[in-house]
Amino acid sequence: MHEKLIKQSFALAKQAVLDGDHPFGALLVHNDEVILTAQNTVNSDGDFTKHAEMNLLHKAAKKYSRSQLSNFILYTSTEPCMMCSGAIYWSGIHKVVYGCSAQALQDVTKDAFLVSCRDLLPSTFEIVGPICEHLGKEIHKNFWK
Repeated sequence: MHEKLIKQSFALAKQAVLDGDHPFGALLVHNDEVILTAQNTVNSDGDFTKHAEMNLLHKAAKKYSRSQLSNFILYTSTEPCMMCSGAIYWSGIHKVVYGCSAQALQDVTKDAFLVSCRDLLPSTFEIVGPICEHLGKEIHKNFWK
């Protein structure tokens, strides 16, 4: 199930690129059903905080309480950054599944500001990934070249 949903987040990341944005996509899942989706809109919205996870959490906050969100899973094409990890923490979501790791993204972008969400989120969180990392890394290689 994880692989199928991660591939769906990769499709959102590819769509973000087609829309003129950075290659990131995210899904909110409950009982194996995709409830919400979002993609990066940093360029199209002119707002550097519009990461896929942030956009997803903004949508989720309008529909669900923190206690409801504690039963949901956030799937994301790439391991959440520091900003997104903080927002995930405050949302009440306790499980994150990602495709491409922060380390793999750092290998492609040479960005030194990337940190694993495992180093940021409490040990009570369930973090799964990387899943199909080679596919996610390829998306980034094609974009950041």
